[in-house]
Amino acid sequence: MPVTSQPTDQPYGQFITDEQALERLFKGNYAKWVADAKRRLGPDASAAAPRVVSKAFHLAWQDRQRFHSQDELDAFLGANIQHGAARELSRRAGLQRMEHGAGAAHKDVHDHAEMGVDEAWDRLHHTLKGGAPEAYRARASNARHEAAEHVAALGKERNWKPFALIGVVALALASGAVYWINKAGESRAVDHALAASNVRAYETSYSQQVNVTLDDGTTVRLGPESKLSVPAKFGMTGGFRAVKIEGIADFTVTKPLSAPFDVRAGKAKILAHGTQFTVQHAKGDSTTLVYVRDGQVDVSVGEGNPRSVAKGAALLIPDNAPPTVPSQTQVDEATTWVDGSVTIVGHNLRYVLPALKHWYGLDIHVESPMLLDRAVFVRAAINSPKEAITSVEQSGGLKFTYIGESMAFQDTAGAKAPATKAAATKAGATKRR
Repeated sequence: MPVTSQPTDQPYGQFITDEQALERLFKGNYAKWVADAKRRLGPDASAAAPRVVSKAFHLAWQDRQRFHSQDELDAFLGANIQHGAARELSRRAGLQRMEHGAGAAHKDVHDHAEMGVDEAWDRLHHTLKGGAPEAYRARASNARHEAAEHVAALGKERNWKPFALIGVVALALASGAVYWINKAGESRAVDHALAASNVRAYETSYSQQVNVTLDDGTTVRLGPESKLSVPAKFGMTGGFRAVKIEGIADFTVTKPLSAPFDVRAGKAKILAHGTQFTVQHAKGDSTTLVYVRDGQVDVSVGEGNPRSVAKGAALLIPDNAPPTVPSQTQVDEATTWVDGSVTIVGHNLRYVLPALKHWYGLDIHVESPMLLDRAVFVRAAINSPKEAITSVEQSGGLKFTYIGESMAFQDTAGAKAPATKAAATKAGATKRR
């Protein structure tokens, strides 16, 4: 087959450059995302779809510096619309339970006619400026008055004293139950909640990253090929402030609430009270790596005693062995992506090829299987596939080409680069003699 060289990089700049760009994206994609939100909300809550979509775009504007393509923006919007719809459904379910318990016969009158794209943008634009348009301000005022009248009516219809007494008794019983539940029982309950069928899942594919904001204010930056599982009652009464990660994620726990933030990864349990840390545990891995950027976390495996990890420190937790301190190269590989770069050192091409697909979506092959043992490294910006390819070429004596439509690495013509580190060491010793 003929061998041809082709450009490997695409234009990569900030995707949302200003409010005009945001407006074009909002209006051009509004109908699609409202339809997606309606599908998630169902017919009874579909009127909330414009609000869910506007909130997702507001979050995208706040995090606009990290978007470099439509695909990255779409992944972010999809995840946050899914999360926003779940929150809206949970909120409505709570209101319905309250009204049912009070014997109320009132119909929810707070849903209004669906906003058009221009009104929705007007609302979002004024929100970005720190205010609200007059039409929306009037709408919100009417809704508050209706809500106040509704609550007042509920109070008149029902004597709340028996319910208050029931609440006191229930609280006492719950306190007694918690007293008798040991830590092992709580841990099993968290595992059960994370494995339930109604868990909320956020997933990414090759080269994708998504930011997720949880109900307690915690933000999660989800790396490529990763899955974040969140219990349906996350942070709610009767629920757990816990998540599960398969892959890689960076957590910023900004609110030190009474209950610690619990991350499950492999067999490790990480507890944090307001800190920033990275967790890596890819599906099928037998180890978990934790690196603390700020604050402190407590890490335990099974029923063992927790081990504290302070700011700037890292811990490698095997599934079936005591925790150890990882090497700096292991830490760099798991953490530098958060700051915008990929670092893979001390490996051969066999290891690096899947990593190029993971971080950059590059599916590259080799003509000769012998090249798979060639020692290479990657030090490149996370948004530059070309820089990553150049790093592999220069470190391994390789040449990137296209064979037909397939990307490939070839040995550099006439190069005498050794196939392995051992061969390089032996060649150097021979030359000195």
